[in-house]
Amino acid sequence: MSPYKKKACDVVLFRLIYGKENLEAENNDGLVTFKPEMSHQIFGDSEGIFGYKNLQITINMIHNSCRCYLDIESSGKVRKKDVKADDIIKSLHPFLPLNYTLSYDDFVLWLEDEEDDKIYGKYMYSFKDSNNTTMKWFPNDNIVPEYRVTLNNTQNNEFREFHARFQTFIMWFIDAANFIQLDDERWIIFYVYEEFLHPVKKKIFRTPIAFCSVYRFYAYPSNVRPRISQFFVLPSHQKRGIGTALFETVAKFLRRQDEVIDFSVEAPTMAFRKMRDLEDCAVVHGALIELNCDFFKINSKSIFDIGLRCKINRKQMQRVYDILGLYYTSLTGHIPYRKFIIYIKNRIMAASERESRPGKMFCNSEREAIASGSQEQSDVDYKTYLGDIEASMEYFKTHLNSWRQRRGLV
Repeated sequence: MSPYKKKACDVVLFRLIYGKENLEAENNDGLVTFKPEMSHQIFGDSEGIFGYKNLQITINMIHNSCRCYLDIESSGKVRKKDVKADDIIKSLHPFLPLNYTLSYDDFVLWLEDEEDDKIYGKYMYSFKDSNNTTMKWFPNDNIVPEYRVTLNNTQNNEFREFHARFQTFIMWFIDAANFIQLDDERWIIFYVYEEFLHPVKKKIFRTPIAFCSVYRFYAYPSNVRPRISQFFVLPSHQKRGIGTALFETVAKFLRRQDEVIDFSVEAPTMAFRKMRDLEDCAVVHGALIELNCDFFKINSKSIFDIGLRCKINRKQMQRVYDILGLYYTSLTGHIPYRKFIIYIKNRIMAASERESRPGKMFCNSEREAIASGSQEQSDVDYKTYLGDIEASMEYFKTHLNSWRQRRGLV
């Protein structure tokens, strides 16, 4: 039966389609393609598909509108009476764009009607990627696209329909992902569009390639505490600085809002934490320079107050404080650096001891056991945290100048 068992991530392929010629390309030459990172939310914990030989599932998305053509091919299907092949379409249906098609001809008609330059939202920022990556589709034309970040009106019905289609990508790349409903006016959505002049058709093509959703939580008496909920860049466009530019645009926008107290991030990944740490540390670092303040000659409360003015919440500001402390001491020598690490360790251990101190209801032996277990866990937490912030400090050190260049400070 092994020829009939497939891992979904091995047989599913996404393609961005810019024209009919893309559908006819042999071996997907020159096309923008990528594979999913996970499929358990669609096909279950095993991420398996049973019942087909030489199975290939191609999810074709029109580059701008994200209208979808599902193409399923196989060379054979299991034929045993007591064994049934999985219903692939039934599994995929809830996670594909509404009104997707199984018809090649219908999809070609959609391509002919496509508004290739359609863009939603208000322009916020434009940039080129950090690698000056040329368009894969036109390798001989040396086209370097421009990217535009937009802020969108979530009450626009046409935009809602578009976002409902684009957000279907996240189920394949973000664990425990959920589709958001934009009926709630407290949602804010930012998008990044890739823009270039088509060398043959001589017109502008725009493709949405990333988005960030932000929910504005109410804060007494008339303020908000926004939380970044979803942050996604198409795999085909990652590692180009696009996610960094998007986050910096979002953060800059939120910092300028008078009603915002601070903002947070829901379940950030390691890569996102480094990106966020760079932005927050650079902002505070810049404020210290502007105020002519020496990190080690002013009290920590004054530095935390700077973070508050920069809309950085207290938990994140503690990370920023520690990262900047490591950064500044790393510039002065090994001994100051080690002393600052000891300061961090003592602070974490003291806080852990206060939180886990047993009450009078425990006997001495129970107290000792609890204290011992707590100390071991605290040591693990400390080492994990230190490794985390040291990585962010090194990232900050190597990317600070490029951050300053993007802000026009160099």
